[in-house]
Amino acid sequence: MGSPYDFFDPISWPAAAIDPNIRANRLLLQTLMSAAGFAPYGQEWWHFTLKNEPFPDTYFEFPVAVR
Repeated sequence: MGSPYDFFDPISWPAAAIDPNIRANRLLLQTLMSAAGFAPYGQEWWHFTLKNEPFPDTYFEFPVAVR
């Protein structure tokens, strides 16, 4: 994808001028996530927000089990 996630540099922006294969991968991710109801964040290729969040004002606090 051209950068690690949580790498806060302009190279991480989805529209950054980078290698064509990396750009194609980012565009594919953005296309699939948008089709599934998520909105992209313009400064992080990995960051998406659910458009119709069912509980926008609710903070959930519960443990998540990792197997």
